[in-house]
Amino acid sequence: MNKHAQAGVTLISLLVGLVIAMICIIAVLTTYRVVVKTGTESRIAANHDTQLQMGVTNAQMLLQNAGFGLDGTTHLATNVNITAQVNSTSQTINNAVLWRFQGNSGITCQGLADIKNADNTQRQLVLLSGTTTGSTLCDSTTNLTALKWQMQSSLANLRDYSSDQSNPAQITWQKTTAACTPYGAGKIDGSIQHTVISISSKTSTQQSANLSPVEVSVCLVNISA
Repeated sequence: MNKHAQAGVTLISLLVGLVIAMICIIAVLTTYRVVVKTGTESRIAANHDTQLQMGVTNAQMLLQNAGFGLDGTTHLATNVNITAQVNSTSQTINNAVLWRFQGNSGITCQGLADIKNADNTQRQLVLLSGTTTGSTLCDSTTNLTALKWQMQSSLANLRDYSSDQSNPAQITWQKTTAACTPYGAGKIDGSIQHTVISISSKTSTQQSANLSPVEVSVCLVNISA
């Protein structure tokens, strides 16, 4: 009597096939998750860098007004601590840069600061507006730090890239002097020194890799050293 081998699907082979299929599905889902996470982080980083670039560019243009139409050397203050109204809340602001100039409607007082947002998860580069106490106007004599300051607008929203989520300041200022012209335009007169504000900041890549910040210098031709 001839014995014929029977071909069929056993329970063990079904289980093996099921395990292989599950491993393949998990691999596909893991790859998808990585791709989605990378794409999301790239969009967030791109938004951070775009806002940072636009904010610093606006800061450069605004700073150029410092001292315009005014005499004296009391129209600029850097690295100062003030109290300002931010979104109807009084907030202590460190390391602000303040200035004033003669505008079309009178003396205008403005400032720049890197502040934390309401829940301390991000930073904001903000434009400040200053007035004398009890008035809606600014003057040319009051000490800039004694003015009443409030947030005028937000120039950039910056993501916190710190490893411990401490949300440190991302934009700093340094005051120096040099013979200079705005944006390198015109001939530099080496006999005249002007105030220079250096703005330091880091892109998302520099933040993540702990690289040195980018520094942009602003020559204030209306403020003599």
